[in-house]
Amino acid sequence: MRIAAFVGTIVPVLLAATAARAQGAPTGAPPPEAKVEVTGPKGPLDAPKIAKPSTDVTNVTLSAGGLLASGNSRTLALSANGAFDMRRGDNAFAASLITNYGESAAKSGDPMKASSENFQGRLRYDRYLNDSMSLFLIGTGRYDRFQGLAFRLNLDPGFKYIILKDDVSALWAEAGYDFQYDIRTDSGRTPKDATSGPLDRTVTDHSARVFVGYRRAFSSDVTFSTGLEFLQSFANRDIGDKDTRLNFDAILAAKLFEGFSLGVGFSARYDRLPLPGKENLDTITSLSIIYGWTDAKPKEKEEVKCPACP
Repeated sequence: MRIAAFVGTIVPVLLAATAARAQGAPTGAPPPEAKVEVTGPKGPLDAPKIAKPSTDVTNVTLSAGGLLASGNSRTLALSANGAFDMRRGDNAFAASLITNYGESAAKSGDPMKASSENFQGRLRYDRYLNDSMSLFLIGTGRYDRFQGLAFRLNLDPGFKYIILKDDVSALWAEAGYDFQYDIRTDSGRTPKDATSGPLDRTVTDHSARVFVGYRRAFSSDVTFSTGLEFLQSFANRDIGDKDTRLNFDAILAAKLFEGFSLGVGFSARYDRLPLPGKENLDTITSLSIIYGWTDAKPKEKEEVKCPACP
């Protein structure tokens, strides 16, 4: 009986409170808290921010190759190079080393003599203005015994523009200035005319520089890259005026396993005004084993989502 009395008392009270609330608010008005939830952004700072994909990456590449021939004639050729590049935000750094050495003997009884000997190191810094443009500075040092160079220094400031870049291809162009300082070997100072004195030990050159580079991934296992550099001098030197130089490189690489690839490369160096007694075109064709490492994360494949159930 007490329970029935309690229920009979509390139910009318609740019904009365509910009716009072219904009479106090207009029909169809949202609850007060709903007004806060649907308020739009007050300004640009309230807009949602989309994180930009990180461009930070580090790459390392090492390669080596060689040739050995014996019999009626003997030949030994070795080549090696390494490259490192790193980008952090808008700053990019790169370094590379290349060396080639060869010796040969025309007859089986003749002693082996050096036929190729050069070494080159390069440093590069890029400051990116946006995703497509950067300002850069390149420093290159080279020794080449058979070109008569004890040391060659090149400093190249310039501007880079990326014309095309996607998962398959990349095309870019560079334009700038080239400063060249040569220290010649004794063999590189021999004049064309025996009655003349030796050429200068050191010489400076100034040139305009243009470069075009291209990379293509035919598949995840086969890649091709090439570059052409054009330098036009506007200075006068002891061996001629306003020299023209062309440098070309190309390499086709096929993946073998776990970071290792087989590469076939070709490079050509053309100099319209070589030192006396030197050829104006040098070429190198190489077959090498390449090892590459990167900390770049592989691109995740987008999964096709099923349509939502009705």
